[in-house]
Amino acid sequence: MERLETIKRNSASPVPELPSDSAFEPRVVDVSISSEAARAVYGQSNTTSQVTPISVDLSSPDFDVVRSIRVWDVRHYSYRRRSREGDCERSLDLVVGSYDDNVSFQWSDHAPAPIPAWLPLGNRCVPPSYFRGVGVEWTDIFGFSDYELIRY
Repeated sequence: MERLETIKRNSASPVPELPSDSAFEPRVVDVSISSEAARAVYGQSNTTSQVTPISVDLSSPDFDVVRSIRVWDVRHYSYRRRSREGDCERSLDLVVGSYDDNVSFQWSDHAPAPIPAWLPLGNRCVPPSYFRGVGVEWTDIFGFSDYELIRY
């Protein structure tokens, strides 16, 4: 939050202007929630059962920030000698999660871009390189890219 406040203070326009495109065709998704689901979430005991429709335009530029999010899940990485005299061997189990145009999240075995440099996938045999973790990268509404990396 502190970083966001700093950006707002240093920005010429603290409220970003979103581009408008007259050829832009919005995609509207209809969502509804039943009163049973609302009671389960909010703990209310209203006995009337009615469905509340909600329309959200997911193709709006407002959701570009969500569509920019990528999750790099490195389940296993190693770079080591297979045997005492052998060549170095790389082993990588990686999946990438991202949001599509409908802001639906999905995992893929194929990275949509090259593996980012901030993922610490070393390539030394001596000592061997190992890594396991999750990285999340995004581009904010001001166009700045950033990431968080969690080793486990």
